[in-house]
Formats: sequence, structure tokens, C-alpha cells
Amino acid sequence: MMHERMAEKGWNQEEIDGTMSKLYDPEKVQKHSHHQHHLNPIIYWAVLIVAIIGNFILAFIFIPFMMMLNQNQLMIMFGVSGLIFGAMFNVLLKDIEKIDYQHHVMAGIFIPAIAAITVFVMVSIANNFSKLIDINVIQNPILISVVYVIAFSLPYFIYKIKDLSKPSKKYEKPKKEVSQNKTIIQSGIYSNRY
Repeated sequence: MMHERMAEKGWNQEEIDGTMSKLYDPEKVQKHSHHQHHLNPIIYWAVLIVAIIGNFILAFIFIPFMMMLNQNQLMIMFGVSGLIFGAMFNVLLKDIEKIDYQHHVMAGIFIPAIAAITVFVMVSIANNFSKLIDINVIQNPILISVVYVIAFSLPYFIYKIKDLSKPSKKYEKPKKEVSQNKTIIQSGIYSNRY
């Protein structure tokens, strides 16, 4: 992909091969993989914490709306916000390249579960406030939690379905071989995803 973009911009094959050999030099890849291996878990847990705090803040901000809106309006509001927040979470999770499958599954289950609990508690709190100040608006916490979790999880499941359905592509070697790139291309480090 990167190779094609460079060619479209007018780079000749020698310039492309030279740049790619510098970018994907096996020594560089090995050197930086050590740092990436240690940073990915930190980034992963930071993303999880941000997602949990974000869900809590979002649910807390919606308390006044829960006391004023009817059930349908509230479900639309939570559905749209769940889609947006789920898409942002999915982008963050996708950008963490080298976390294993278990961490993706854990994030895909753990965060929606925390979100469901948070929304359920906040809707229950909003219902109690409504009773205290004599507003006759009571929302169904289970239904709203389910709508939010489905909307929140939808971007992640769409990404996973697309990811599983597309075949992984490796970079195909150009017709003219350059000795520096031969090792990189044969080792599979120079992939078509860049």
C-alpha cells in the first residue's frame, strides 16, 4: 500500500526500495519491537481506564436528561452516544498493534459490562431523584443499559467481522530485485498494511 502510494507520487523504484529498506531494516524492527512490547500493555490498560472513566462521566452527565426525556428519546440518545463512544474505544484498541487475542476479547467483554453496570446505576439514581423531586418520569434501567451496551459494542463487532473476513496480504516482491530489500521482503516484515 505504501509502495503504491509512493509510486503514484512519482517516486522511481530505486527511491522506493531505498526508503522501504531503511524503514523496515531488520535491525531497526528488532530494536523497536522491544520498546513496543513493553509499551503496549501500558497503553492497553490506560485505554481501559479511560474507557471506564469516560463511561462513568457520560452516564453521570445524562442524569438530568434521564429525568426529563421520555423512554424513546432517552434510548436514541444513549444509542447514539454508545455508538460514538464505542467507535472511539474501538479506534484506540485497534491502534494497539501487538496485544494478544485474550486482551482484545477481555476488552470487548469487560468494557461493555462495566458500561452496562454504570448506566444501570445512573438510571436508577435518576429514577430516585425523580421520585424525590416529584417528577413523574421513571426510566427502565435494564432496557437503557441493553441499548447502550449494544450500541457501544457494535463498532467493535463490525471491526472484528471485517478483520476476520479479509485475508492478510503480504507485500509482493517487485520485478526488479534490490539486494538490500531481499532480506526484508523474504522475512515478511515489509507487509502491505503500511
